[in-house]
Amino acid sequence: MWKWCSKRSYGRFKGKQPLGKLSMNKTSLIKKALNVLHKYQIRKFAVNGNMFYIGQDINADSVHKIVLYFPDREFMHFGDHLFFEPLSRFLKTKGFNIIVMPIKEMEFYFRCNGYAIASSEDIETADLIITRTEFLKDVKILRKNVLYIDTACSKVKNYLCQDIANKVADFLSIPSNNFYAKPSILKSYNSSIELDGKYDYLIFNNYIESGFYRITKWHMRKIRDFTKSFAADKKLKVIHVGTADEKKKDKNYYNFVNIDLRGETTPADMFYLASLDNVKYNVSFDGFIMHIFSIYGKKSYVLFRGRFTKTAKNYIINYVNPPFDPIVKKDKLIEYI
Repeated sequence: MWKWCSKRSYGRFKGKQPLGKLSMNKTSLIKKALNVLHKYQIRKFAVNGNMFYIGQDINADSVHKIVLYFPDREFMHFGDHLFFEPLSRFLKTKGFNIIVMPIKEMEFYFRCNGYAIASSEDIETADLIITRTEFLKDVKILRKNVLYIDTACSKVKNYLCQDIANKVADFLSIPSNNFYAKPSILKSYNSSIELDGKYDYLIFNNYIESGFYRITKWHMRKIRDFTKSFAADKKLKVIHVGTADEKKKDKNYYNFVNIDLRGETTPADMFYLASLDNVKYNVSFDGFIMHIFSIYGKKSYVLFRGRFTKTAKNYIINYVNPPFDPIVKKDKLIEYI
């Protein structure tokens, strides 16, 4: 069994904090629309295409302390954090003092992989803050040296994690050294979940936070029917995961589910389950669990949520699913259903 990396991490999840309860509403959609407008307004600050720098002139010699800043769950979902971990690791190898401020539920991931978690004082003393364009109007980082990164820019023509690392290296005028930008696995964790070693398993998650407005009853029926058929064909036990709130709202009956863990797993538990030899596959929408399985080299069968334009769709399929160069053929990690 894995061990906790620190008692402090254990304290945060001791109460079995679930995967999350936030549901996007109309206010969130309005904020997303405003973010598009904000990006247009700061286009004169663009560097490297999908990055914007607002602040004083800096270079690698004048930058020592860098804070990666994305503490708001509304604009930073679980999977989004994985896009920035390779950048954090790369900058750390270059000697920068890297401190991360993620959402509370993802602090464990960075802490267990050796990163310090930022405080408000770190924001004040940072030489450079790196964040997403969604945080353009965040008052805590106004009047600081801030590099904003647009992770939804469909003009990107490289795997997202690699694109971020390479372009930040270029921004700081430091060599990238052919750094391979793949998110780290979770290096240490002890889960209370126990699976019978006599069986092989499939993770089933038919819920989605981001892009919920593109999901219809047809999507829900398709992912359910695929999971039932695939599990029976491969003789797999099905583990259903999701939040307690999602379970409460879901009135469907899943007669093919063997273990219902909805409301009983943490984000860290999902890393743990993906690491187990007898957990073979994931079936889900393109989101957090798909990304976790990809970094463990395991296959996901994915129902794509779609995008509003063909260009945006191609960007996601080509460079975000997965967000790193898989080395092997993509269909070894992700197959669309």
